[in-house]
Amino acid sequence: MKIINHSILGSGLSALVKDINKSNSTIFSNNNDVINKSYKFYEYQKIGGNSNIWGGYVNFERYKYLLKNKKYRNFMKYNPLFEVKEFIDNKNLNYTHYLSEKKNGRIFRVKNSNFKSKIIDDKILKLIIEKNKIILKSKKKNYKTKFLSICIGNLGLIELLHNSKLIKGSDVISFYDGICSYNLNLFLNHNKSYYIPMTLGEISKKLIYGKIIGYKKNISNTLIVQKFPKSSFKNSQTVNEILKFKSNHIRFFLSNHPANLKINNVPIKRFIKNISTKIHVYCSGMNIKYRAGPISQDIIFNALIK
Repeated sequence: MKIINHSILGSGLSALVKDINKSNSTIFSNNNDVINKSYKFYEYQKIGGNSNIWGGYVNFERYKYLLKNKKYRNFMKYNPLFEVKEFIDNKNLNYTHYLSEKKNGRIFRVKNSNFKSKIIDDKILKLIIEKNKIILKSKKKNYKTKFLSICIGNLGLIELLHNSKLIKGSDVISFYDGICSYNLNLFLNHNKSYYIPMTLGEISKKLIYGKIIGYKKNISNTLIVQKFPKSSFKNSQTVNEILKFKSNHIRFFLSNHPANLKINNVPIKRFIKNISTKIHVYCSGMNIKYRAGPISQDIIFNALIK
């Protein structure tokens, strides 16, 4: 069996950034059009992941701070696929931008054709860690790789580790997350909450069709905003509780980016490193601090720098 040099699990924004920055990888993607969810976790499994649904919003203030890193700054300037654009002309709300396709205003969404590396349509269910290689097991076959980047969501990561017997059902998963709601654009308290402007048309299209193609130009104001309180709360559950729980919540009322993910109080990055130095993980749980509102700027940064 041929040994792959570098494998990427997942095909969302993190996987795309890893692929652009590290050529000659092999990408394993689950192309089933399904949603994996449990409690605060909500993960779209197909190409593009969650960012293909919510449209790659960017917290512009956070983005400007991250641009201090030269590698990140150059990547955002010279990558061939996407750029950051403003979509509302309102000084009180214009700190939210979005990822746009280069040279047009269409919302950037990840497609198969964006990847340089070979994509294998096969969901990896289990890992076996050996001294000089990692075995990736699916229902179809086994693959061997020297290095592995796990670019799937937090819930998918927990499932993978459990299937691989790297964590037990009784192990405790903890993370921080916030809440999300829709509010009228009145008396906004920017010190306590982050707001994303939403037109009634955009809300209707998202609720009915799941996503929109582009944002209306020259919007100066909106009646509705998405509200993300800047405060967060800690969640602690066993692996069994998370994997058995099924959520019926409407996804647009969840923030869907848990931060500071820990297993038995060990940060996920260190937990994975303790398993193998040949494996790296990229998910929102890597972020030590919970951030209200958009995090696509951090997803790109983590995949590029960390």
